[in-house]
Amino acid sequence: MEPKWHAPWKLKTVISGHHGWVRCLAMDPKNKFIVSGSTDRTIKFWDLVKGECMLTFTGHINTVRALAISDRSPFLFSVGEDKMVKCWDLEVNKVVRSYHGHLSGVHSVALHPSLDLLVTGGRDAVARVWDIRTRL
Repeated sequence: MEPKWHAPWKLKTVISGHHGWVRCLAMDPKNKFIVSGSTDRTIKFWDLVKGECMLTFTGHINTVRALAISDRSPFLFSVGEDKMVKCWDLEVNKVVRSYHGHLSGVHSVALHPSLDLLVTGGRDAVARVWDIRTRL
């Protein structure tokens, strides 16, 4: 089967504002904003239409490596080279939970689609499954 032709993709906008590499991105499930994590240790929220920075979170002490936004609760999860797994409440814009256990940098994060489970993976060669209803 021969591929169907389509018009070339067109660049819509360039989003700029971090002071280091952008290492990860996540899209709001409601399509209102994009979130980016960087080597500058910040997490930035970008207006999807205007491409402008709406908000910046600080709290990681090293590179932010992965992000996940829940479509079931107002939470953003971030992981980083600082061994931290953080849960940010998007209604109050602050960290409400931190999960400790990784022995090295954390590089990936995923949310279960229907259960209150978070999975993180890192340089310590393990995947950890967290119950996000708990505090630790």
